[in-house]
This record gives sequence, structure tokens and C-alpha cells, in this order.
Amino acid sequence: MTWHSLIQSNQRLVCVVGDRSYDLCLALLKVVETIGRSSAEVFRQQEPSSWTVGDLSHSNVYFQFSAGGYETSGKSYTLVDFPTSANAMKMLATGAFGSSNQIAGTPIVSAVILAINVENGLTTNLIQVAELATAVGVRPILAFIDQPKSLDDAELIEMCQIEVSEGIDIYPERILTGNTELALNRQVINYSTPEFQPIINLIELLNQSLGPHPNLAQRSLFAPIYQVDDQKDETSILTCQVKQGTLFTGQALDIIGFGDRIRTECIRVREPNTDDLLTAQVYAEPGWVRAGQCITTPKKMRSYVQFSAVIYALTVEEAKLHLPLVDQDEILVSFWSLKTAARLIFGKEDSILSPSVDDEIKIGIGEFLLEESVPLNIGSSFEVYKMEQLVAIGTVTQTID
Repeated sequence: MTWHSLIQSNQRLVCVVGDRSYDLCLALLKVVETIGRSSAEVFRQQEPSSWTVGDLSHSNVYFQFSAGGYETSGKSYTLVDFPTSANAMKMLATGAFGSSNQIAGTPIVSAVILAINVENGLTTNLIQVAELATAVGVRPILAFIDQPKSLDDAELIEMCQIEVSEGIDIYPERILTGNTELALNRQVINYSTPEFQPIINLIELLNQSLGPHPNLAQRSLFAPIYQVDDQKDETSILTCQVKQGTLFTGQALDIIGFGDRIRTECIRVREPNTDDLLTAQVYAEPGWVRAGQCITTPKKMRSYVQFSAVIYALTVEEAKLHLPLVDQDEILVSFWSLKTAARLIFGKEDSILSPSVDDEIKIGIGEFLLEESVPLNIGSSFEVYKMEQLVAIGTVTQTID
């Protein structure tokens, strides 16, 4: 299995970032593979590579990361280690590593582990990662304080634990302390080995903190519409992609987006094609339904004309141009097959979000006032266009009535 397919296949994506985060991932995989009835696979650090964000086919954002996977207690995990906090923040802000089966409004990342060196303490960069993860709806956030063998200072460890607990608003029981180097170098592994107990505790804490993975088929229906073919018999054939829930003949449906809710019924469904798109025939007069709207379970979802979001400004390399976003900008916002005009509000007249640079990414927080209502949830990813150029990618953090 390749690192690319590993990330796509595992259901729980865990972001690991901080001091010696890669070694912490190796220690986790080593312990799981050796003492657990499970499998583990690790991949060395990848060169910077592009990753298409969910359904946003024009978004090529570049990341540098390592990935490894393991399975234990009936749950599958992918550990994604980022060499810098900037890479982790870029991933959180854009909703990258998504797949076509991402649950609508559900964060792609299941948990974040902050790797903290006891001597350095909680850095500003890690605080920013934790705040961004919270903003886009990622929970839980765990902390692992790495204590070097040469440093055995109980008072310093306690100070670091307090700093972490207060700095990122994390429960004390989600702050663990151990020695990554000893765990990696230890040859004989069993449950009684003290060097491995903190790693075992971290594995168990992840298992306890993450409940069963949601069953897509049991969720409310959510299916963006990509094409509409009106028929002469006052029906329409809709080409759509079911993100969650099920679509079947005779089912009562709502079609939302672009104003009033349309209540209708599914007459016929055809199986998905190679692009994972299916067609559904519904009762609808010509012109009622448009591409960009969404098929939903009746009264389970709604659309909005205003929302708040975190926005990642693409680098010049990614966007192929240098074009900043400023307060009150008139822009286009794109969700799946939908593009709608919008106004970007930063809240300050002099606010500006310039393109990112490699060693310091640019992430802003703003409100979007849309020209047409759009079905969305916290965690939904979108693209921002200015002067017909893709300049930023964002993730919804709050819907505004």
C-alpha cells in the first residue's frame, strides 16, 4: 500500500506536530506492531507534494509530511506528521486530505497530537495549531510532553503541564509525559516495560477519545447536484454525488440552495458511474432545480448567505500570481459545482491577506456575505477566486443566521 492510498483508506486521520513528532509517530507504530494484535505501516518523509482538496479540483496545495497507519481495537488510524507547524496549519485551514466520501460538515482530521519538548515548553506555533484545530471543529487535542533522559526534573515537568493546560485549554488527563528516545531504542517490548507505558497510554487515550466512526449510510442525505436535465413530463434528471445518507426510489426529498426549499420525490435512481456520480429523476418543473443545489433529507439541512471561515492564502507558486485579499473585496466563492459572488469582510478597514510564503503561511479569519444561499456546515471547504484567479482556500468555522 502506498502512503497516498493509506491516507485515503483509513478512517481516522490524526495530525501530529511539534518537537520530535516524527519520532513520536515511530514509537507509536513500534509499540502497536509489537505488543498489539494489530498491523502497522510507516512511510518515510515525503517530498513536498500537491494534494487536491476534497471536491475542489482546482486546488493544488503543497504539503510536506510523513504518514503511517495502524489498526488496533477495531479502529484504523493514519498518523500524519508535519515537519513544521506551518504545514499542519495549512492542512487544517484548507481541509486537505479529504476524499469524495467526506461527511458533510465533519472535520477531516479526527484528532491532533501536540509533541512538546519539556525544555522548550508550549511554543506560540503549537498554540496557533491548537486554536486553529478548535476553530474548524477538530477534537480531541492531546499533548505528549517529551522528557529527555538527561533531564529528570519533576518541577519542570509540572510547570510544563500547567503551561499546556492553561495555554490551549486542554484537560489534564489529555496531557501525557514520556521519553520518546527510550521507547524507540528499547528492544524488548511488553506491557510491563516502563519506557513504553506512556506510549501505550497515548494509544489507549486515542481509542477512548474517538468514538465509532459515523456510518455514512445512516446519516441524513446530502448530495450536491452537478447537472440538471429538465424533461417534458415535468420531471428533472439530476446528476449528483451522494456524500452521506442514501438515495432511493419513492423517497421524499428537499432540494436546497439558491433561495426557497423545493420539496419533491425521487422517481428513479441509477447506479453511480466511474466518477462516483449517479442520476436521480425527481418531480420538478423546468427551471426549478439548478446545478450547485443539494438534495437532502427533508428538514434536516438548510442553506446560508453568511458564514465565518479561516482562509489560507495560496503561495505565489500555488496560485501562479501575487494577488492579496483585502477587506470588502468582491470575490467568487466555490463549493463543489457551485460558484457564487460574495463579499469578504475582515472587520478592519485596513485588513489585508497577502499570498503565503514557504516558511510562514498566511491565514486570516473573515466573514463571507454570499449573493445566493448555499448549503454548508462547519468544516465545509471552499475556494476563493478574485479576478477569476484562485487565490485562497477556506474552511467554514461558523454559520450565521
